[in-house]
Amino acid sequence: MSRGTVLITGITGFIATHTALAFLDAGYTVRGTARTAAKADDWISKFPAHKALFQYAVVADMAVPGAFDDAVKGCDFVAHLASPAHWNQNDNETDLLIPAINGTRNLLTATKNEPRIKRVVFTSSLAAIIEPTLEAGKTVVETEWNPVTYNEAKSATNPSVVYRASKALAERTFWDYITAEKSAWAGTAICPCGTFAPPLQPLASLSALNVSTAFLWDMANGTYKAGVPTVGSPVYVDARDVALAHVRAVERDAAQGQRYLLIGGTYIPDQFIDVIHRHFPELRDNLPPVDLSRVGQSSFKYDSTKATRELGIAYTALETMVVDSISSILALRAQIM
Repeated sequence: MSRGTVLITGITGFIATHTALAFLDAGYTVRGTARTAAKADDWISKFPAHKALFQYAVVADMAVPGAFDDAVKGCDFVAHLASPAHWNQNDNETDLLIPAINGTRNLLTATKNEPRIKRVVFTSSLAAIIEPTLEAGKTVVETEWNPVTYNEAKSATNPSVVYRASKALAERTFWDYITAEKSAWAGTAICPCGTFAPPLQPLASLSALNVSTAFLWDMANGTYKAGVPTVGSPVYVDARDVALAHVRAVERDAAQGQRYLLIGGTYIPDQFIDVIHRHFPELRDNLPPVDLSRVGQSSFKYDSTKATRELGIAYTALETMVVDSISSILALRAQIM
């Protein structure tokens, strides 16, 4: 018997796929939103064992008013993961800011159509907490906010600044709605950092990998043989931990009204490369030399223990995360080629 129906927005995405599977494994019925019925059918075709507890709703454009009005009907919980996640926008507003903010507002407004909804989990980001181009030296915790305004993001020329602002402004929309509308449901925000894990979502080619997974794969495939670019925020978390945090957020009373930072640890790219070198000898010719002398010297300070205390998240080790991810990508490459 199902433990309730949870709406997963943007189910075909990287973290959303892991989150949907975590809910399905926990015994929930999952209704996923996708841009087309074909995309939803393609998604569940990868996970036939879960077909009995899977539903879908087509949301072609989440920025359109009323986009989620039908999708929420019959749902007990919502996990809002749909949001633009790229740094290659042509227009800051239309490509990132408006879809992130209006998509969130449209979903929250739609919850008025379904009084059964008890919890809404908003997938935010470390990007909503910090703005590295403006701040440095702080210990990062859940109470911090990226200070970039809409107008600043609208005119920004650095695409990463615009992306980070879109996450912060969308999350502010979430909390402002709860306060202004006195929502009947309780809200929780999950704020993961750079997220890695096996890519389980439908992919036509490796060029369609999400940003963080593509960065990891580029370390393994020779793209960075001459050297890995500097990492802006040198922290990681496993998407499977992020997914579990969503499940726990709807199950635990302590999560009501809370914001959780999810960081598994700091890293330097050399650590990823070292793991690849030791576990995947067939890839060694692609790898740059490594220098592990700087491991543990990161100036990035954070406290992500709240998710451990209140949600029971035991963060996956870096080595496990990298091995599982590269193994999955290699299997996917063999399947696609």
